[in-house]
Amino acid sequence: MKILYAIQTTGNGHLARAQNIIPRLKQVADLDIITSGPKNDFLLEVTPIKHYNGLTFFYTDTGAVNWLKTIFLNNYPRFIKEVISCPIKEYDLIINDFEPVSAWSSLFRRVKCFELTNQYSMRLSNIPKPDNYSRLVLYAIKYIIPSTLGYGYHYKKYTDRIFFPIIRDKIRRLEITESDEIIIYLPTYSPTKLIELIRKLPQKKKWTIFSPDAKSKETIYGVNVEPLSEELFLKKFASCYGIVCAGGFATTSEAIFLGKPMLVVPVEAQIEQQFNAAALKKEGVKIIDRFSQKNLNTISKWVDSPSVFNIDYKDESKEIVDTLIKDYSNLN
Repeated sequence: MKILYAIQTTGNGHLARAQNIIPRLKQVADLDIITSGPKNDFLLEVTPIKHYNGLTFFYTDTGAVNWLKTIFLNNYPRFIKEVISCPIKEYDLIINDFEPVSAWSSLFRRVKCFELTNQYSMRLSNIPKPDNYSRLVLYAIKYIIPSTLGYGYHYKKYTDRIFFPIIRDKIRRLEITESDEIIIYLPTYSPTKLIELIRKLPQKKKWTIFSPDAKSKETIYGVNVEPLSEELFLKKFASCYGIVCAGGFATTSEAIFLGKPMLVVPVEAQIEQQFNAAALKKEGVKIIDRFSQKNLNTISKWVDSPSVFNIDYKDESKEIVDTLIKDYSNLN
């Protein structure tokens, strides 16, 4: 059996969970990998045979996907050429983690394509949903990845189409302790704005901000500002009192696994993060729309008494692959 595993390279979440899925796929099939999206230095166990440009995702200044620009300003002639050139007929099954080139090539050439991504979960009826969201955007996401069958990742198993999050081995190996340090990872906020608000809080906690704007470590009004460093971030993640983060699936899933309190600030108009926030809120996680003056009292109360949503997620990599192979066999 020959399988093509197609992975989106926007961010690190798709690539990170691929590290756990790839060894399992290699045990059951001849495996090739393709990727598409922005260039990414994240290293995989298997070198992709091809990297495509794919579809370009346009973003607003706050980090949300600008779906109007994404839909109407993409280079579709280039995308169509990539779809046509993708060697999809060489494979029995395509497993797709939000990668559009192979998905559309599979559709046109009638090769089975199984979608395996957290974005699929948003389309399922039984999951928690935000009060207000764009049905048009949700519809667009569905048709970015046409598929034969779909499977999702989510914090809990709301339906039988959902698997638990894939937790990286680096996270599983962390030694969990607790200090009085709160870490902040809100890449769309400037450290200056964050520090202005932190200084108004009555509690005297140790604060560390990880920011893409930081070039080197500095301390401003007692707040540590660190450049992005996975090694340092994971060390502090394992020992922190709590984390203030956006609503991305990977970071929030890892906080749940580690049993770390979260204050979640989903990126405005980022539909995936809004869906994640709705599910987290249902489990008692504190959600605020902005890290700003209007939420100062809420932030202060969270610092005093943070709630914890903790699940010791087992590694389901083998179960995931076994399920996909079984479902493929049932279709033949």
